[in-house]
Amino acid sequence: MKLKFLMTYLLLMLLAGCSLHAQDIKPEDVVKITTSSKIIPQQEWKEININFILDIKDSWHINSNKPEDLSLTATTLKIAKSKEYAVQKISYPPASFVKLEFSENELALYEEQAVIKVVLIIGKNFNESKLTVKGSLQYQPCNSQTCLFPVSKPFSIDVKLK
Repeated sequence: MKLKFLMTYLLLMLLAGCSLHAQDIKPEDVVKITTSSKIIPQQEWKEININFILDIKDSWHINSNKPEDLSLTATTLKIAKSKEYAVQKISYPPASFVKLEFSENELALYEEQAVIKVVLIIGKNFNESKLTVKGSLQYQPCNSQTCLFPVSKPFSIDVKLK
């Protein structure tokens, strides 16, 4: 009986230690967002292609935009509405399918780096030298042992037009 109690105690302490280690990092620090953009002039409007580059910390991952398990939080890029531009398209990268220790099935994940491609349209009469695009990235960071709470990380980027 003492051995069973000791084994249970050790297992609980190990799990608590893993949980505490995961809590050393804030969910918003797991993903760094950078961007690159390209402007394609048209006759009556401009098309702006923006790559949102998500650099994911080593040993961490985030769920794809279409997780296999519907109870998991999907990665979602939201672009704020603006009178200056319209969102034409948001394209998510393909997921990696990975079997983790805690899951019975493979999970659809983004690891290391993921690039979300956004196409915006602005009117040709928009004469400013830059366009400010605001929004948020929602994701849930996990490692092989635990998941942190989902986070909605705001961003504001300036796209040079001239």
